[in-house]
Amino acid sequence: MKSAREDEPCKKKPAIDLVSAVEQFHKLSCSDLSQLMRDSENGPIRYAKSNGSLFEIYMESLARNLPVHLISKLLLFKRDEQHLKYLLSGVRLFHGLHDIAYSHSKLRQLLFEDSSSSECVLDLIFFITVFLSNFKQKLNPPSNNEVLYHSTLLASTLYLFKACISSQWHDITRVILVHPKVDVFTGVAFPSVGVVINFLQVKLSAQHTDTYNADEVYSFCLHCEASLQFIHSLCQQKLFRECVVKNKDLRKEGGVLWLVQDVMKLPQCKDSHLMVLVSRLKSKILSIMLQLCEVESISFLDLAASTTEGLDLAKSTISEVLELLNIMFCGGVNGVSAYNPRGILQLNAMRLVEIVSDDSNFRSYIVSNFTEVLTRVFLVPHGEFLSSWCSSDSKAAEGDITLNYDSYSASGQVLGVRSMHTSHASKPIFITNSRASQTSYPFAHQKTSLLVKIVANLTCFVPDLCKEEKDLFLNKFFQCLQKERSNLPDGVAHGGGAKRAAANLSSLLIHAGSLTISRYLNKDDVKLLRLFVMQLEELISRQESNIHQVKEVHNRSIPQRSTPDGCKRNEGSGALRGVDESERDATNIETIGSYLSNMQLKNRRNDVEEVPEEETFRSLQLKKRKRNIMNDVQISMIENALRDDPNMQRRAASVQLWADKLSLHGSEITSSQLKNWLNNRKAKVARAAAKNTPVGVGVGVGLSGGGSVADHVSDSPGSPADEPSSYEPDHTQQKDVLRSCFRLQNGQHVVLFDGKGEEIGKGIIHLAKGIWFETNLQKSGLCVVDVTYLKVDENTHLPHPCDATGNSYAEAQMTFGRKRILWDSSKLLFIHHLHN
Repeated sequence: MKSAREDEPCKKKPAIDLVSAVEQFHKLSCSDLSQLMRDSENGPIRYAKSNGSLFEIYMESLARNLPVHLISKLLLFKRDEQHLKYLLSGVRLFHGLHDIAYSHSKLRQLLFEDSSSSECVLDLIFFITVFLSNFKQKLNPPSNNEVLYHSTLLASTLYLFKACISSQWHDITRVILVHPKVDVFTGVAFPSVGVVINFLQVKLSAQHTDTYNADEVYSFCLHCEASLQFIHSLCQQKLFRECVVKNKDLRKEGGVLWLVQDVMKLPQCKDSHLMVLVSRLKSKILSIMLQLCEVESISFLDLAASTTEGLDLAKSTISEVLELLNIMFCGGVNGVSAYNPRGILQLNAMRLVEIVSDDSNFRSYIVSNFTEVLTRVFLVPHGEFLSSWCSSDSKAAEGDITLNYDSYSASGQVLGVRSMHTSHASKPIFITNSRASQTSYPFAHQKTSLLVKIVANLTCFVPDLCKEEKDLFLNKFFQCLQKERSNLPDGVAHGGGAKRAAANLSSLLIHAGSLTISRYLNKDDVKLLRLFVMQLEELISRQESNIHQVKEVHNRSIPQRSTPDGCKRNEGSGALRGVDESERDATNIETIGSYLSNMQLKNRRNDVEEVPEEETFRSLQLKKRKRNIMNDVQISMIENALRDDPNMQRRAASVQLWADKLSLHGSEITSSQLKNWLNNRKAKVARAAAKNTPVGVGVGVGLSGGGSVADHVSDSPGSPADEPSSYEPDHTQQKDVLRSCFRLQNGQHVVLFDGKGEEIGKGIIHLAKGIWFETNLQKSGLCVVDVTYLKVDENTHLPHPCDATGNSYAEAQMTFGRKRILWDSSKLLFIHHLHN
């Protein structure tokens, strides 16, 4: 332990001309300073001032007293240009003394081995950082020199740590953390850099004016980057970033988030060299925030969101990151992105969004403000999407550049110092790494895996944490698909946008599966992506089916008139051809109600003309759809449940349980409605058994007790679905009758036959009509079937392969998590189920 007297040299006012020493010696190169010491032969150095007078000083005395002298100048609270210039000159001289200390034993012992001298250096660094952090309110407006001196002084002061303490960051971190004023330093380090960034914003905003000087701004930007890089290097140390996160004053003032927001607001630049520098600044600040989010002992995001003001600041900061990705993905407002397409900036921005999208404080905000961007990503043409997001390009991402900041040369350039070691160039002297550091993983794989993780995070639903967020992302995405239709070309606008998004998502799902093999993604993320794709596909299919049903009803509702040639024409058909599809869809909904009313009136009349059999069948189907309150999914669920529990209606608890379950998948079903449905169905089964008539699944009884179409058209004996041998290929007449009588509908259980009439397996119709991955099911005569039982090998080639399903049953299983394939509608046989 040292006595208090040993600290007295640090507090004692020097009786030497330190002002003259600073003004004269800061202009010298390190070699000139070293030569002066050698010439003095351990005696005082005699040097001439600019006015010709001489002063003398011992170099050891200068080194010991210079920190205290500069601190005393700070306490004068001057903010003018000359004061900043003097402080920068003093810091530059101090850097020079440390550079030459290795060649002079007494100076080395004083600067590196004397603990009191090291404490004075730390005090100097802390004082200057505090002084510069409060500069924003004082400079109004600052001159160009003031701004340049300020930025250089901050960078040179921070790099005194490396000159005076150690070149190793873990040593610097340890020294800072044991200092009693550590909270003061961490509390002002971020705001002090923020002041410099604000100056840079002002300079870049003037890039379109005549007063703009690109070389000057370039030099200033490099000093900003040096300061930010110093903070970035400290935050790479686990103990330091924990200290930053736990700093209450810094958290209360929002110092970190304000700095992130200010850097992200830096505008794009016309000059390509400046644009590279701005991108590096944004990349470094995002990396700092990522490092703070990785602190395990305490959550940075939770602390940021602990107050209303903090939550608002965090959201506004995140919004800047989202806007950056909007520019990178979609071109932004101007349609052009000047950022490096394979740079670390894009990956850092996506990593941050991936983290906040997994945080309950910000997930809903990401859904509200980023889903539209994600929608546009999935709406690009399929080939463009594949090249951008499903690429196997093995090129590594271009990493960040690390500046080797030479404080002595950089400050000398700003102060206008010329020597044999500096050149009078327009840009400051920096030594930069010869090449950007390369990440070890391909950029394409990193980018794709982050996109998948973001979608997976937004799809993930944890009821205990966020009940109100169930299907929030799915519904928002679907809404954005409808909204973006107006921005797409004419050929894509009418339903094609949703198909394009579904096709792109399907391709992403397939590609994501390959990334799990190389461990870029885990299987849980891919499962969540698959869930999202399936849910979105259900919504799109339901919408397409509704549109086709509305159009079908509308077309039948148009009155017909006979022409002289005996043909019937739809009145107004010529006018409809001129109506836009979107307008027609809107009017179709209004037409349904009037059409149903007309049909009911016709049924009451006794003198009505005989209606063709096909129209009768359609009317029955339409009435059935109107009376059925349960949708196809709900009917399929309850039919499956009845296989395991055929006497469900006898237990009130079971009825209530299933009523609640069914209500989650469509309109609300009460227990009394479900019990009534079950009783009606049981009566129907009994009647069918007495007549030896099977009851079809998928065209079940409505909640109002309506009958099935099967009751009217099927008189043939049937067999249970678990006896596939009953469907012999030579019973062609029976199969043709069944196919002609039953219209294929979603949820129906079917048997699949090949072109030779051989049974392939069983399945459930997923989609009977509409558009599925750019395939018009009606025109092509196909259905989408989920195969539940397969008689052939999974690697058998599919009869109708496509990009979504792949070429085999196994590939379809990998894509959808089930064997969802396209099948010829004429090669499907409806299965009847009879429950005892």
